[in-house]
Amino acid sequence: MKRDPVILLLAGEPSGDLHGAALARALRDKWPSARLLGLGGERMAAAGVECMAGLEELAVMGFVEVFRHLDFFWRLMHRVRDAMHRHAVDLVIPIDYPGFNLRVARHARAAGIRVLYYIAPQVWAWRPSRARRLARDTDHVAVILPFEVSFLRKAGARATFVGHPLLEVEQRVPARTDYCRAHGLDPDRPLLALFPGSRRQELDRHLGLFEATARRLEEARPGLQTVVARAPGLPPLTTESVALSCRSTTGGACCIMPAPQW
Repeated sequence: MKRDPVILLLAGEPSGDLHGAALARALRDKWPSARLLGLGGERMAAAGVECMAGLEELAVMGFVEVFRHLDFFWRLMHRVRDAMHRHAVDLVIPIDYPGFNLRVARHARAAGIRVLYYIAPQVWAWRPSRARRLARDTDHVAVILPFEVSFLRKAGARATFVGHPLLEVEQRVPARTDYCRAHGLDPDRPLLALFPGSRRQELDRHLGLFEATARRLEEARPGLQTVVARAPGLPPLTTESVALSCRSTTGGACCIMPAPQW
């Protein structure tokens, strides 16, 4: 290219932010002076992406939540479209998040901007009609599960298996004894891990049910110790809103909160 590329990366949830940050660093290695714009969270921002909106605004789910935020998404769509033209974007990389990103991809293709969809929506599991949209509105789809290639190619999309990004994430898993000692747990007693979700709406809806389930399991198996995983970026008050007063400690990619003795 005669000038440094301008690339738009679009993530709307914590997993997309994680993988988008790794992708941004890889793009920086290839084009150190590239300009990276997009939507994402703290990880993508730290990787050099100029983010137009954060995950707290983007990570909504369910018809009711989306409906309540329609005005926000309408304005954000116009901001993203405007950014494509104002900054002369060369490549758009949507990262999963199909409800919003498929619409952006369609506009980009109509404007003659190349689209590389990274981490395709799970069209093989639900809404297979989106496979045809991916074929129509992208130049290429980078998939993370091998069987997705043939599924998308049958729909007419150009698809390539690029490997699962989680396999490249370095995680230092402590020994059980060390983990328990660090969090005030007894290594000789069984542990129950709760993973209620990475979005605030998921916690508001589900954490009470997780708590009730843990209570029943503790009654059935005395001595059981419960820990709750909190995704990065979720405020501590989220757990308090559903009566879980947990002590939070940082452990690797997420925050593990030992639950109190109920």
